[in-house]
Formats: sequence, structure tokens, C-alpha cells
Amino acid sequence: MATATLNPKAVKTFPEKDLTDAIISWWTEEMSRHTDDPFASAGTLYDVLTDVDSLSAVNVLLILEPIVGSTLPESLIKPGGYSDRQAMVDHLLPAISAFLTKRSH
Repeated sequence: MATATLNPKAVKTFPEKDLTDAIISWWTEEMSRHTDDPFASAGTLYDVLTDVDSLSAVNVLLILEPIVGSTLPESLIKPGGYSDRQAMVDHLLPAISAFLTKRSH
């Protein structure tokens, strides 16, 4: 009976830490743009909007694609956007993982 030996280099692991770090970095840069917005003061429409709308959030995929080595569809972004960076991380990591798993089968 033959046994299969896994080559550790052949097993590709999900780059969770790299993706998380990239999302956090992208989020921080995106939020720094909001600090210069004269309309982002308290008592305005900005109080009820998400921090990053879905149209802006699509840009993070451009940062994540080189990490996963694949083009990521815009449909991975949550409609409406994200209220904070942890919400983005919590939504995108499982979505990207599921997409890559589905794509590899």
C-alpha cells in the first residue's frame, strides 16, 4: 500500500494575516482622507452614513488581489459598505476564502 506524502510547499494556506494587515492599512489610509473633509463634522448627514460605502470599498480588492494571486469579484463587497474596519475584515476574509475554495474545485 502506497502512502502519499504532502509537500509543505505545495499546500497553499489562506493568507489571513496578510489580508487582515492589508485591509487595516487600506482602511487607515481611507479614513485619513475623511479627516480633511469640511462636511464630516458632527450633526451632518455623515453621522448616519457608513464610514466606507460599497463603491469606495471595491478599491480594497485591488490591494488584496496580489496577495491571493487572483482577481476578486466586486460582489465580495457587502452592499452598503462597512461601518468600521473590523466589520470589513470579518466580512471579507470568509468571503474571499469561500470564493477561492469554490474557484479551486
